[in-house]
Amino acid sequence: MTAAVITASASIVVAVLVFVLNQRAQLRAERRRARLDRVASQLRDLYGPLHALVDVNERVWQALRDVDLPDMEQRRSDSALADEQREQWMRWLDHALMPANVKMRDLILSRADLVIEDGMPEPLRAFCAHVAAYEVLVSSRESGIGDRRQALIGHPGAPYVDYVRRSFEALKLEHHQLVATDRAPQRFAAG
Repeated sequence: MTAAVITASASIVVAVLVFVLNQRAQLRAERRRARLDRVASQLRDLYGPLHALVDVNERVWQALRDVDLPDMEQRRSDSALADEQREQWMRWLDHALMPANVKMRDLILSRADLVIEDGMPEPLRAFCAHVAAYEVLVSSRESGIGDRRQALIGHPGAPYVDYVRRSFEALKLEHHQLVATDRAPQRFAAG
């Protein structure tokens, strides 16, 4: 009778242990899948499109600089630019740079819930403020009042571009790791 009790007790302990280990494994898998879904959403809905828009704007900006874009001081003082230069600069600004900037700003504001950090990072805040300030200059010129020599808030430059690129790359790496882990055979882990 004692052997039967020991065998039954051992069977119950093993069954409980297997149940607990399976529950832990299932919980870890659910957390991993939830994290994978979150990272995929961050890439698809915010950082992927933002990265693409930043890349396009940076390529346009570099191309403009390569073909003798007037420097900042010349662009800010309209009198220093020839009419043709001013018109060309305004066309690039109005039809390429600002529309992309507005798309990026709108994307950041509409998908702020997907930002990696707990709060809004400074490069994103600075960029959104710059776009808002520049929109005022654009509307002033379109309505024939004022000028658009200088935005109240300057473009954050490299910190913004670097933030977007680093964040995108970090999320892509995490996504690849989560996908690889999800495809790996699941094993019980002690602890």
